[in-house]
Amino acid sequence: MAEATVGKSGLRKDLSALNTKQIVAIIIAIAVALILEAMGFASTACLGFLVVAIILYMVPHLLGVTSVKVKALIGAVFIVFSLLLGTFGYMGVNHDLESTIDIDGKYVRDVSYDESSGTLVMTLVPVEGKDFNPGIDYGPISGISFGAIRLTTNDTKTFKDIDLTKNADGSYRGTAKLDLDGGKFYLLKVYVDEDKKNGLQFTYDTGISDGDMMKICFVGSAYTTAYIASMFFVILIFSALMRRSIGKAREKMEDEGRLYPQGYGRCKNCGAIVLPGEVNCRKCGAYIDVPEELKPKKKDRFVCSECGCEITADALVCPKCGKTFDEDTEAEITHEDGTVDVSTEVFVCTECGERVPANAKRCPKCGAVFDEDE
Repeated sequence: MAEATVGKSGLRKDLSALNTKQIVAIIIAIAVALILEAMGFASTACLGFLVVAIILYMVPHLLGVTSVKVKALIGAVFIVFSLLLGTFGYMGVNHDLESTIDIDGKYVRDVSYDESSGTLVMTLVPVEGKDFNPGIDYGPISGISFGAIRLTTNDTKTFKDIDLTKNADGSYRGTAKLDLDGGKFYLLKVYVDEDKKNGLQFTYDTGISDGDMMKICFVGSAYTTAYIASMFFVILIFSALMRRSIGKAREKMEDEGRLYPQGYGRCKNCGAIVLPGEVNCRKCGAYIDVPEELKPKKKDRFVCSECGCEITADALVCPKCGKTFDEDTEAEITHEDGTVDVSTEVFVCTECGERVPANAKRCPKCGAVFDEDE
């Protein structure tokens, strides 16, 4: 119970942090996604569901909505409204032969169906240069996805035994006895050649109930909504994991002193990224005002006599030129207070064992002060 309470309070906090532009962006993203669905873009266009998911995710993201909880809520709200739109927005589809689609009347026309005898009557016109081979594919509609009709393949039937009578104008009058069950919503396609490209596709209602019509609209909209939602949450999860990985990498770089903590890593004048050790902004030249606690702690150091590289006092080899340091090598020690000790002779500090220039007044490692007699 405690974890659930924390989760809810976290979501409330993230929601309360949204500004007006971000709220408007969320509303626009959901509205555009629903409009594209209603236009059939997600149901018919290639990878349309992916485009809708990207719009739903990116529009709020570009306006600064980064909370995973808020984005998950956006996905949940979209799912609810999508199902409501797909279920109730398409229940009013006409259910008779007058509501045809893909009709041109060139090869199939004057279609009628007699429910009492189960006879479909139509006029068929052969396609010039193609074999006249008419047929009928039909089956009960299993789902209506924002206007796009879906059939269950196993329930689709093909009827080829059409009685044909040739008319004087070269067309044919065709009749077919179809076994259309009552209480169904059918999709029928009448074609005149083997490739099934020339013909007429239409729907026919044999008395489907409002409840069953609502069901097939819900199933169809759920199909499309599920595709869009799955892509949206895949994008969301992948993005969250990437941000988490980047966050861990940043923490590591901060611990190693290669990046400033969040809030200190940008120039206050122009916003350019600033790295530790930089005194002036590389973009605008402004002085980098770094808090004392973030400034690197200076160590006593000396300069290599071969290449001039600054080296920490405990180094035995120059990291630039590779020169080794021994008792006969000139040593130059620069202390925090700016004083410099240079000598070709060294002695061992009695406190820590560090090799120290003979003229040094204190040990650069442990800070022990040496008397002039030493």
